[in-house]
Amino acid sequence: MIDVIGYKNGEYLPLEYCGPTILDFGFIHCDSTYDVIPIYDGKAFCLDRHLNRFVASAEYYDLELPYMHYLGIAGELMERNPGIKDAFLWIVAWRGYPKSGNPRDIKSAPVNLAMYIKPSYPLKEDGDIVNVQLSDQLRVPDNYYNQRSKNMSWIDFTRAQLGKSDTFDTVVLLDDTRHITEGPGFNVGFVWENYIYTPLNNCLGGITMTVVEDICEDNPGQFTRCHLKEDVWHFADEIFLASSSGGITATQRTGKITEWLQREYIDRTKHYDYITEL
Repeated sequence: MIDVIGYKNGEYLPLEYCGPTILDFGFIHCDSTYDVIPIYDGKAFCLDRHLNRFVASAEYYDLELPYMHYLGIAGELMERNPGIKDAFLWIVAWRGYPKSGNPRDIKSAPVNLAMYIKPSYPLKEDGDIVNVQLSDQLRVPDNYYNQRSKNMSWIDFTRAQLGKSDTFDTVVLLDDTRHITEGPGFNVGFVWENYIYTPLNNCLGGITMTVVEDICEDNPGQFTRCHLKEDVWHFADEIFLASSSGGITATQRTGKITEWLQREYIDRTKHYDYITEL
């Protein structure tokens, strides 16, 4: 990654110069937001959905974004990093240190914006199965901040991952009412009698889960967002994960619906309705 060229505040720079300083509020206070856009074979997947979420998240955190031609910058990054076809495009906005020098003068702090690409790999239908544990660590309450907005504060996820059993790969968290929420970087879906359910509360507005909803649109009622109690974890026929980094990921409880979603999702990564040339 040391040779990757990134973008920060109007300049194309080596990646190590594209991040915050140690004094920036984005670093010391997690005063930041971001989004990650998959690129498959040089084409951005669900670009508009990701950019809309990024802008909405920045507005929620009062991060005033400069006018940006995101598509043009993404294309330039691909040109400046030749040979990369499959990647994740990161867009990060964070508050810097107040220009006045007064740490309480937050309104004078500039907003920084960086973009970079991280090489990845093509999706496979027969990807690895991930073992997921239902954690005892509770999710940060939804009334603390809007969980549908992307943020850098992962303390609940981090504590859950540190506390999980070594026999599991990752975790899913409950909220303080013992309803299922999500995991670090992914939404979770449940299959019961061929119907798909995903949690409604304390969850990021996951782009990949919106694609799952698209896949199910020809079967009205097959996909439902709702409050899911803890016991769903124990009686669901299948459990799958949905993320921009992994697409549809099977867990230790997989089956034909998960496999169908994986095939359909990969098909959409090649469909003109979902992709944007860079």
